[in-house]
Amino acid sequence: MEYTIIRVYKVPASSQVQATDRFMQARELGVERDYLVRDYVKGATENDIRTAGRVRPVSWWALVRQQLLGR
Repeated sequence: MEYTIIRVYKVPASSQVQATDRFMQARELGVERDYLVRDYVKGATENDIRTAGRVRPVSWWALVRQQLLGR
């Protein structure tokens, strides 16, 4: 069984570049735990296991429409 693990960090900064730089420095120093907010762990559901082998092809236009319109 596979699990999905997501780590959420909050880094105070005035821009995305500054936040990235601060976080990379924290990783180099081994103190990224200071910015850690939460860990999410999700196991595979029965539906995920059943459809894991079958991937339906989707056109790039359908993906753009889904992202823009949320449908």
